[in-house]
Amino acid sequence: MQPDDMAVTDLTTSQSVVVYPTYGYPSADGRRWVVEVHGCIFEKVPDNLPRWIMLRLLARLMDATPEDLQTEIFQQRILGFTVYKHRGKQIVVEIGQRRYRLRERSGKNGQFRGKIEIDREEVESYLEASAVGDFLPFQLVIDAEDERSFPARIQLLEHAGMSIISDIDDTVKHTDVATRKAMLANTFLREFTTVPGVTELFKAWEGQGAAFHYVTSSPWQLFSPLAELFLSEGLPGGTFHMKSIRFRDPSVLRLFIARRWGKRKAIKHILQTFPSRKFVLVGDSGEKDPETYGVIARKFPQQVERIYIRDLSGKNSHPARYARAFHSLPDKSWQVFREPCEIVDRLLSTPELPQISSRFG
Repeated sequence: MQPDDMAVTDLTTSQSVVVYPTYGYPSADGRRWVVEVHGCIFEKVPDNLPRWIMLRLLARLMDATPEDLQTEIFQQRILGFTVYKHRGKQIVVEIGQRRYRLRERSGKNGQFRGKIEIDREEVESYLEASAVGDFLPFQLVIDAEDERSFPARIQLLEHAGMSIISDIDDTVKHTDVATRKAMLANTFLREFTTVPGVTELFKAWEGQGAAFHYVTSSPWQLFSPLAELFLSEGLPGGTFHMKSIRFRDPSVLRLFIARRWGKRKAIKHILQTFPSRKFVLVGDSGEKDPETYGVIARKFPQQVERIYIRDLSGKNSHPARYARAFHSLPDKSWQVFREPCEIVDRLLSTPELPQISSRFG
């Protein structure tokens, strides 16, 4: 993609943009960085009958009162589901002093994606100037008369290294996915809270060189409040891979009950993008993480070093299930835990990667 120094993003003052965290990786010849851009263009809409019906349905499922629907938390959480998504928008980003127009315009869900290739030496100069480590800063280019700004950054990952692929709901954040009413209330009515001990564990892994990819069945509409939680709790930054849904789907439950292939497909794409990296998979027993991770580990045995599953108790938590999910995998390659302090942090042993041998508690 060639720079375009005159182009701007097709954005009006009533429209806004959210840019999602992505990664960049070396090109096949190693001379360039391939960076991915992903975001969404949306616009707030006035109250209307479909929105009113949808909110009443959601309130009934949660046993929420009219007062609950007026709280700041609910209004923030529901926003992403009630905005109008704009398709056909031209997207222009600025990296360093250069502007790049994405080849594809935004789709019907308002989301846009694109890849940009930049010479390594050029990227190195940007990193030295920005002083933000391995994160490449960029921003959307909008009309000069618009005083807003939409800064973002891309995590640059070499092919070799260590990555953590983690679920979010009931692994990082308390959600209670197994109980419909509690799940919806924890999502739309209550403050987000993290699983005790997970922040310390993840920060320790980050300090020893691990990158993070958060792959979750939560929908993209919840990215902004999740990002606020990660920032306030000090959780490691990383790439986000979430579910694309429409709030008009027949059941509100489809917001979180992901088809297994969707999550598996996202994880598979990450592993194929970084074939020389080692991976640790972290999830919970509430949905299909054990089965999904077992399939992935058998398909990519040279890349998946370790699997950690948080046991949530209940009918889905029993040794026979885990034995089936992880059949033919070495016993030492997976561990079921209740609290993060139970994890003995022995993730990787290859000499070119960080050696981890401490215990958290």
